[in-house]
Amino acid sequence: MILRVANLSDIPILVQFGELFIAESPNYQEREYDPEKVASHYKTLLKDGLLLVVENDGQVVGGFAGGIGKDWFNDQKIAFDYVLYVKPEHRKTRVAYMLVDGFIRWAQLNGASRIQVGTTTGVESKGCIRLYGHFGLKQYGTLLDMELKA
Repeated sequence: MILRVANLSDIPILVQFGELFIAESPNYQEREYDPEKVASHYKTLLKDGLLLVVENDGQVVGGFAGGIGKDWFNDQKIAFDYVLYVKPEHRKTRVAYMLVDGFIRWAQLNGASRIQVGTTTGVESKGCIRLYGHFGLKQYGTLLDMELKA
């Protein structure tokens, strides 16, 4: 398995992963998925963020999208995740570990002073928290969500 920075030719598979991600998630499956918006966002991240993939035998089996922002109350750089996805048959392998490790190294190289990530899908949440904890991230707070009907 190899970890690498994604390129333009990876966008279609990452868009497909996004669709699988949404369909699998009890929290997101009722939400609209716009593949064109996702592709556009990923193209932006190729220049102004992070897109990583892991390949196994020449096939992309996982991906990570992240960025860097600032606290609302100071100018400290904070690295954050948009999405981490690993194909189900490659979960509980080194794929997710490689993606998170690559993200942390990228955050350090880009001058981030902290990392904030989450898990809101309802899929493998405990495993994801354990994975992040392995790297020294600590769990704080809770995310609350509510759909508003027009």
